[in-house]
Amino acid sequence: MAITQFYLGDWQVEPSSNTLRLGKFKRTIEPKAMDVLLLLCQQAGEVVSADDIVRQCWPNSPVGDNPIHKTITQLRKALDDKASDPLFIETIRKRGYRVIADVQFVEDEQTRAAETNWQGQSPFPGLTAFTQQESQVYYGRNAAVKNLIHRLAEQCNRKRPFTLIIGPSGSGKSSLVHAGLLPRMLNEKGANGIRAFDYISIDFSDIRPAYIIEELAACMLDWDINDAPMFEGESADSLAIKLTTHPEQIIHNVKTKLSQSDHYNTLAYPCFVIVLDRLEAYLATSAVSVSQRNAVFSLLDTLSQSGIFMILLVCRNDFYHQLAAYPTLMKNKERGAHFDLTPPSAGELSQMIRLPAIAAGLNWEEDDNTDVTLDDIILTDAAAEPDCLPLLQYTLQELYLQRKDNTLQVSTYKQLGGIEGAIGHKAEQLFQHMPAKVQTALDRVLPLVITLANDGNTLTSRTALWSELTNDNEKQFATLMVENRLFVSHLYQDKACFKVAHEAVLRRWQRVQTWLQQHQSSLVSKNRLEQQTKQWLQDNKSKAFLLTEGKPLTDALALKGDTSLNLSQDEFALIKASQKTAQRKRIIRRVTLAALACLTVVSFGAMLQSQQSQHLAERKRLEAENLMGYMIGDFADKLRSVKRMDLLEGISEQALSYVEQAQQASEYGFFTISPPKASFELRFQHALSLQAMAEVRFYRDDTETAKQLYEEADKRLSALLEDQPNNFELLKAAGANAFWLGNIALGNRQFEVSRAEFKRYVDLSKQLVSAYPDNLEALLELSYAYSSLGGIEYKTFKWDEALTHFRHSINLKKQYLDIEPHNIHLHSYTADTLSWIASTLEHKGQLADAKKILIDAQNILTEQLEINPDNAEIKETLAFVFLNLSELNETMQRPDLARNNLLQAKELFENALNQDPDNSYWKHDLVHTNAMLVRNSLYMNDHDTNEQEITLLLSEVIKPYISIKVKLVLIKFFLVNKDFSASKLILSTVDEHFETEIEKYTDKYLLENAYELTEYFTARVYYKRYTGLAYEPDCQVLQSMTDKLLTLSLKPTFLIANHLSKTCLGIWDEAKLVEKQLNLMNINTSDF
Repeated sequence: MAITQFYLGDWQVEPSSNTLRLGKFKRTIEPKAMDVLLLLCQQAGEVVSADDIVRQCWPNSPVGDNPIHKTITQLRKALDDKASDPLFIETIRKRGYRVIADVQFVEDEQTRAAETNWQGQSPFPGLTAFTQQESQVYYGRNAAVKNLIHRLAEQCNRKRPFTLIIGPSGSGKSSLVHAGLLPRMLNEKGANGIRAFDYISIDFSDIRPAYIIEELAACMLDWDINDAPMFEGESADSLAIKLTTHPEQIIHNVKTKLSQSDHYNTLAYPCFVIVLDRLEAYLATSAVSVSQRNAVFSLLDTLSQSGIFMILLVCRNDFYHQLAAYPTLMKNKERGAHFDLTPPSAGELSQMIRLPAIAAGLNWEEDDNTDVTLDDIILTDAAAEPDCLPLLQYTLQELYLQRKDNTLQVSTYKQLGGIEGAIGHKAEQLFQHMPAKVQTALDRVLPLVITLANDGNTLTSRTALWSELTNDNEKQFATLMVENRLFVSHLYQDKACFKVAHEAVLRRWQRVQTWLQQHQSSLVSKNRLEQQTKQWLQDNKSKAFLLTEGKPLTDALALKGDTSLNLSQDEFALIKASQKTAQRKRIIRRVTLAALACLTVVSFGAMLQSQQSQHLAERKRLEAENLMGYMIGDFADKLRSVKRMDLLEGISEQALSYVEQAQQASEYGFFTISPPKASFELRFQHALSLQAMAEVRFYRDDTETAKQLYEEADKRLSALLEDQPNNFELLKAAGANAFWLGNIALGNRQFEVSRAEFKRYVDLSKQLVSAYPDNLEALLELSYAYSSLGGIEYKTFKWDEALTHFRHSINLKKQYLDIEPHNIHLHSYTADTLSWIASTLEHKGQLADAKKILIDAQNILTEQLEINPDNAEIKETLAFVFLNLSELNETMQRPDLARNNLLQAKELFENALNQDPDNSYWKHDLVHTNAMLVRNSLYMNDHDTNEQEITLLLSEVIKPYISIKVKLVLIKFFLVNKDFSASKLILSTVDEHFETEIEKYTDKYLLENAYELTEYFTARVYYKRYTGLAYEPDCQVLQSMTDKLLTLSLKPTFLIANHLSKTCLGIWDEAKLVEKQLNLMNINTSDF
């Protein structure tokens, strides 16, 4: 098996990519040098002769010692090693070479298992997740761990290591983080440049969700650096306050102490890791408001943007639609911030089953009837079970516990009922052996550990207190479940708690399922009562939150008589208060009826109905606010099938169904005039869900479905705006919807549709600013809207309109920056908009003004880069500004300035690639820059170009992923240097993209590809002129094209190409007119 990675001292070596990495430093060596290094490391400590090196690394090649000496020298240079004082490779005079540093190979899974001598208890954890201490027997997720580490390294590079790890319940998310990921990052050598100094892990189901900040602070107190406490002198309370009010102080403190740690300067991404597990418990609880959640997520985002806090949130994928309601959690999802843990393959299942057994020295019995070993039987069964991991681990644990002489028995597996029946079988078997009185406790204990949402389908587990158990039978029932690993007992804030070990216990135990069917209605009522009680208490026992007459109060009264469900004192108080109010209302109605007997029945009935409807509408509003929390269960299977971010097309229909049912439930009484309208919050949430669904489709390239969903969301948002025309979040959402519809139309070249949508985006943003004139976010939204509208005008060659919109955008951004001058991203966006203005001015022929604008953009970004030297976004934007400046300076016949611009752009791209070597966009941009430097050498009369570099650049440029624009940049160099074979080679890679007959070009196509078409036919004309071929047909095409373009644009590229076409066709009078226009721009045509 090929060696994919090993360590030489502290250097991480990857033979497949010929790279060496030490913290933030990354070196690339030649393939032969890697062959030699690998050979020496495989025989570390032993002398390898020059003859052996030649024989194995240069087989069948007549070479002497010289290539070996050169290779060893290259290796020493890459490793910062010295021949006179070696740390890595030592020369043994007249004998050869040997590696003297420590060498550690990262073994394949099979080898690692064989070399592990597991001395712990069971190598299979059963229903609990693998812990960091069990990483030695954690197998089968190597690919997922590597992929996740790669994603995290990319995010560290972008200065926001904030990742959601998403997967179905029981898919192994917690195990992946704690036993797969953390041990690698906590290792002294780190992984992919990431070195975690410490971590904290909090399970939301084990804490009071409303106190997550306090819990976070308490855990952070345990961190230390070089054995010195990180937060010396702080208490959990004081640290929590600082996290809430001044997180920047915490960040500064950690950065300062981290910078004093050993090897800090050699680490690429030093960090502390915060793991928040079972996020779904936080999203589902009604004890925390949306604003409180947003505040917590915002804090985590702030911490992650410091670059030294890595945030890992672990969540079930059937809660994805709830995640989508929080913008912070959805940020950067298209750039890898959401990691989907997919079900294991058959090969990975095989490793999960067999390799822990190898590590623990276990054997598998063979079935006498089939001659098949037990591990093969289990693998076959596991592969057929879609959510088998918790069941599989539980079964393997039971096999281990009932093993005979370190052999796992087929008979035991059959007694368990296989994987599918193992948990249910175990639970039922335990239940049957319980004393009869203890069995009766099932009805009392299950409600403590189960939550059934208001839809009656979504089942989740929760933590219960031992103190909630009221008698010895209940305590014995829970104790037996814990002892048999079906429940887990733990401490939380010094209180003894217990919960189910895994929700598979609830799903696979038929007795529980039967119990749920029998008590479904009561459990739903109990959940609603709990939520209503919390709202009542939070609002100081307001009458508005009392249970209304009818079904809510009737259901609550029924719960009082259900002996299987325990009601709290607060819940009893709410029922009692609601009863009193209902009774008082009945008395009032009777008195009123007697006093107003003379009134008509119709008038009285209408009044009574109005009164009742008012109360019912209030109740419906309260129910609707929690609607989306109830919409999980029906869609869990669909969510698993799409694996990632789909919010499921059926969710909107389900929401509508709920609204209709809510309306019908309130239509009682003879005098009902009309059902109450669905609440604003409900309808708004529905529209946002449609938007999220559309976004999923857009990023999956299903733009047609995305468009339909955005249009449906648009109808609903427009209706909501009629009710609340100045609602901040609503206006923002409506603006975003208009932007996406415009963006989709732009991608489909439907420019008029796109323009209309972007104008609507501007109008909605203006309304937002008008309603909230002091809100910076509103100001920023309007600036983005103007940029979008300017973009469509630019695309359609409407320069004056584009300039107007871009300048509006700039002015708004400047207003924002006057108040918040330290917003790095906005400085970058401002410079980007200035670049658009400069490009627009160039099309108007105003080159000097365009150059001045680009220099303004350069100054903004240069200043920001001095403040934030590692910010990749600033580097990238500044590099593009330099590229634009270089093209303008070349056009204005200042090749010296252009060369300086290009060298600065090259340095920035190279610097960015040192941070993210795998960034394909920056690799392409660097090739583009190098091509422009080569072309620039023509204007500089530089004849000392490196032929080897030119050849290498040519081999890159002709690759398919390189854009046509870059190919056409380089071709002029080869034409002037009369390298016609290279010119022809590049042209051949471009020819396939374009027709050569002008009749086949529509005006629309010409506008969309104006620059590339102009440069392409210019190159064809020069090539044919230099090689003696007939070039007049291409001149005619070039003239016809540029004549049309010059009615719309005065871009020098088009003028120069038009001048060329007219001169080669002998149209001298018209050529002189074009030349005159170029001279007005101080451009001399003789230089072209």
